[in-house]
Amino acid sequence: MLRRHQTIAFANSIHFVTLVTRERGQWFVAQELCREILATFERCRARENLECFGYVLMPDHLHALLRQNDEGSYTAKLVQDFKKFTSRYLKPNSYPDGTLWRTRYDDVPIPGPKAATTRVEYMHAKPIRRELVALVEDYSWSSARDYAGLEKGIVTVTRI
Repeated sequence: MLRRHQTIAFANSIHFVTLVTRERGQWFVAQELCREILATFERCRARENLECFGYVLMPDHLHALLRQNDEGSYTAKLVQDFKKFTSRYLKPNSYPDGTLWRTRYDDVPIPGPKAATTRVEYMHAKPIRRELVALVEDYSWSSARDYAGLEKGIVTVTRI
């Protein structure tokens, strides 16, 4: 299985991306902050013309399932821009070592729709496993509410 920066850059490849803060903790809990992080993610996603099948922003990391629609649209470019813009917004001097994100990130190619559906379910259940909410629909910072038909999220989501 390919991991971490081994770029697979062909049209219609699906990637499960995980970005983790340098120091684990409760960094992303304030509503305004979470909204801004997801809005930044959405701008970067749209700029790179990537489709998002699901996402979850946890207090110290972000998961997203993305599809590269065109040759030359890269998850690596989205990650680079996202880290740069969020680090500027969040003023990393307030974080240990002045760095918000870990340098490395996971980018796992997903072989097909069944595996993609499993990853979306995994992401949506993550807030329950961390005991942040009782129901997946109760967590505001994931695509679960969009999938449940309750409201459109900040990030544009395409259902699998």
